[in-house]
Amino acid sequence: MRFSSSFLLITPLILVLSACSSTTSSTSTTQVKETVITPTPEIIHKDFSNILDGNFRGQLSYKNNKPYFQSCDDPQQYQVITETALNDVYNKIDEDNGEPVYIEFAGQIVFPKSKKSKSSVMVELDRINHMASTKTSLQCAKATDTFSFKAKGNDPYWRINIHDNKLFFATKASNQSYTVTNSTVESTKQQVISAIKSDEQRLSLTMQPGSCYVSDNKEYWGYLTVVESIHGKFSGCGELGQLTSEQPFTGEYLSQSKQSSDQDINLSLNANHTLEYQQGNQATKIVKTGFWKSNTPNTVVAMFTKQDGKKIQQEIIFKRNGLSLSSNDVNKDNVLTKLDETLTFDKMNAKHSSLEGDEIQIKRQFTAQFINPANSIDLEVQKAVRNYFKIHRTDPKNTRFNSVRFDLNGDGKDEAIVLLDWCSSNGCEMLVFESKDKGLIFSSRVSRIQAPILVAQTQHFSWQDLFVAKDNNWLQLDFDGLSYPLKISAAKSIDRPTDSSGVVLFSEGRPTTWFSIK
Repeated sequence: MRFSSSFLLITPLILVLSACSSTTSSTSTTQVKETVITPTPEIIHKDFSNILDGNFRGQLSYKNNKPYFQSCDDPQQYQVITETALNDVYNKIDEDNGEPVYIEFAGQIVFPKSKKSKSSVMVELDRINHMASTKTSLQCAKATDTFSFKAKGNDPYWRINIHDNKLFFATKASNQSYTVTNSTVESTKQQVISAIKSDEQRLSLTMQPGSCYVSDNKEYWGYLTVVESIHGKFSGCGELGQLTSEQPFTGEYLSQSKQSSDQDINLSLNANHTLEYQQGNQATKIVKTGFWKSNTPNTVVAMFTKQDGKKIQQEIIFKRNGLSLSSNDVNKDNVLTKLDETLTFDKMNAKHSSLEGDEIQIKRQFTAQFINPANSIDLEVQKAVRNYFKIHRTDPKNTRFNSVRFDLNGDGKDEAIVLLDWCSSNGCEMLVFESKDKGLIFSSRVSRIQAPILVAQTQHFSWQDLFVAKDNNWLQLDFDGLSYPLKISAAKSIDRPTDSSGVVLFSEGRPTTWFSIK
């Protein structure tokens, strides 16, 4: 699998994180009761997960003959464990000066095997992709997300860059562009990449993992490469890129307690692969710290390394189902134990807090307006609704929709408020999609909504409250950090909408024109 080039060491370890152990706090009369684990009839020993091929980049140095890694944006150093000839490569690049060198490598974060280790985590190095003297390399300023593979040689001069199925080949004589005909690049085996030009000229690039040195520049590359074309045969060194990819796991999650909101659990999976997990409120809470990693689109491993500054070794493997993560057991010190009940987290749009007064109210200025659907179909909304049914594995059949746009969370982007023609005398089904840079993302579904819908001046978790009429009464829909209430019966009853912003959605009531989803 591939992680982004910033990966998981770009912030200090001491972040606000958490997990599931049996410790409780007694600093308040109201104690946090942590998720219970139930002993299994027999002890089940299990190794912690191996998630390989995570990309790291930063500086490598030696202290007391032990290698240490410092990532590009983190001043903290982490001990490196490896079975590669790391010291030999380092000495060739550094020439025994004892200075740090720039390094890119594939590996993962792991727990130390010895409980006596002073470190809560170590970096396991599996394969060196690139190493260079800091005096001859751009180091962390170097772009690694602009190519899937690149190679070069100096005798004679040549360069290759592969990106988006395009291969660019440069020599002293010319620059040429080819289309790659077999685009999969595997990191651990020899393979041949074939490419063709528009004039049918062909090129092949043989890539073989191995030690490749460019002594003039004091550089090590992780691949031996050979190019064959009509211009001749060229030998040199190459490296894999660290292409960024969308992380479906990143974001804020909430596990809501059935007993009390004081027992709710916040889980943050950050883009740099650190995580935050906190249970309870400010007076009495459980905090742990760790990392997350994944090599499949539907499984994420949460590893917890510290609790209240003390080292721990715990791991929870979550299964992803739509916008939810769930698990039934926890691996603590290599002993697998069943949870008392399934631990489920739902993805949120903002971080939840059970503390009174924690919610920040952002005062927005509104201009009174009456918003009705346009006469033409909104194709972006149509695609979002179609994807919604696809994700939920439901055939919309003859379902139709109409929609309006308005910025509900104050981020400057208009959300899509959709009504489906699933209507009765009690109202219609409503879907809300949040506007993100990459498009519309499902946020909420509310049943039996009567139009028009009034936007309130008040807000919860940065989302504006909504007012709707119901049986000659008014209801207020508050965002709970995850969504607006699914059932209209769960909304708060009010005498009248005194805090209306003057913005009215579907101001003429239920749409008279509907559009097909497909």
